Amino acid sequence: MADTLTLRISGGSLRGRKLTLPNQPGLRPTPSRVRETLFNWLQGWLENQRVLDLFAGAGGLSLEALSRGAGSVDAVEQDRDLAQALRDTAADWRLEGLQVHQGNGLSLALAGPFDLVFIDPPFGRSMVAPALERIAPLLADGAMVAVEHEKGVTLPSGWIELKRTQAGQEHLCLLERA
Repeated sequence: MADTLTLRISGGSLRGRKLTLPNQPGLRPTPSRVRETLFNWLQGWLENQRVLDLFAGAGGLSLEALSRGAGSVDAVEQDRDLAQALRDTAADWRLEGLQVHQGNGLSLALAGPFDLVFIDPPFGRSMVAPALERIAPLLADGAMVAVEHEKGVTLPSGWIELKRTQAGQEHLCLLERA
């Protein structure tokens, strides 16, 4: 396994910038094709929105959201090294609006409301339903939730699926509260 991974920002003001981060076991950055689809769905809507990236990992979704006009992003990552790498990137790139929280996304105290939430938990741990339950009270009116998950995950009731796509093992859906 390589010691580092490189992720390229695909659109917006940071387009083409490369993020280098420590390669951690289980780290699964959102593929560029999936990120591109998601942000195409959000085009024209993301400007000045408040975003929560509940399982930030590499930080690709957080950085892409800021690059494409989000007003602020709260990124939550449990792994200390990944959280620090994201903080370092924010400082190096002189990004305003990115707040990195190191801790468990399912239990960390967070203050909403959020207009958009990214949920991309580690695969194989049955965390999608608990994550949706966790963020429900933090959502602003009209908020959307982008969920990345593996095959076989059933979304809980109480959500309306707006869009869905699949790329390899990655399933992505855009939801809103019912």
